[in-house]
Amino acid sequence: MKHCLLSLSLLLLGLPAALTQVSFSFTPDTLEISDYFNPSDPDYELVGYARVKNESNQSVNLKWTRFLVDVPDGWEVQVCDTNLCYNQIVYSNIAPEIGANFQLPLIPGGTTNMDVHVKPKGVAGTGEIRIDLTTEENPNDVITSGIYYFNALLTSSSSEASKTRLAIFPNPTSDYIELRGGDGVDQVVLYNIIGRQVRSFNTAPGKRYYIGDLPNGMYLASLASKEKGVLKTFRVSKRSIQP
Repeated sequence: MKHCLLSLSLLLLGLPAALTQVSFSFTPDTLEISDYFNPSDPDYELVGYARVKNESNQSVNLKWTRFLVDVPDGWEVQVCDTNLCYNQIVYSNIAPEIGANFQLPLIPGGTTNMDVHVKPKGVAGTGEIRIDLTTEENPNDVITSGIYYFNALLTSSSSEASKTRLAIFPNPTSDYIELRGGDGVDQVVLYNIIGRQVRSFNTAPGKRYYIGDLPNGMYLASLASKEKGVLKTFRVSKRSIQP
């Protein structure tokens, strides 16, 4: 009887720890991004989009840490979360040694984007980047990770070059966007994440489009032709960029 009571007591004592166990989902947890690019274009970038969700029943302070597992020399790598898009020297949102202290609290069910931007800077190649997720309170206990594979390929034909020229840049941005390779594009239409149109621009060569007055967040930019309709849609991140 005493043995049973002792076992029950130990079980009950263990319940709070089990109920408060921290869990994150990383969606998707493995990404592969490939595209052709013009080596003379310094602003070209590849982007891996992912989201992190707090799956536990308690609020937590998320800490992410970026690892350049295998990246060509010359590539610029930038991480964006719901707070900021960080300078490439910022390898974690909590890193006192470089002055980074950007808390990322997540309530139960709360989410943040965990996007990785790569600028090849004229260097073709493949790269692997990993982001580990921990909590600020227990930074050494990795809960889950996301892997990003990037393939930056040099253009080898006119059709491939045509594909790479069509883009919105800079992305992320804090004020203006521009259209690269806009032949045949008559209009840029911007939508918020619930699909509501928030801005529309008629295109012109060399023109910049102001979105600095819009709230920070993720938008969809549709490039449209009068004859063919929507040609391509890009995700555009509008946010303050940490210097």
